[in-house]
Amino acid sequence: MSVPFSNTHLRVPRGFGAVLEGLAREVLRDQPGDIPEYAARHFQALLKKREESGMDPAEWAAKLEDRFYNNQAFQTTETDPEQETAGEVTSSQ
Repeated sequence: MSVPFSNTHLRVPRGFGAVLEGLAREVLRDQPGDIPEYAARHFQALLKKREESGMDPAEWAAKLEDRFYNNQAFQTTETDPEQETAGEVTSSQ
């Protein structure tokens, strides 16, 4: 049974989208015949790299996303009271 209008919001874990995007890019590049088998080998290779280097690709991708979406240049740090009453808020650089 499906619920057409649900208030449930599922969130993708941080970095997961980038890992899947990497898989999709490799699938498009290599055009494998058996995509599930190819995906299993791809993720096994990622796990091996993570164990050898200690770097988690999903964590690294999450840090890149944070860097992109939480850029300090777009955050307001200081406001001028005169501009705030006019409805304009600018950031100081």
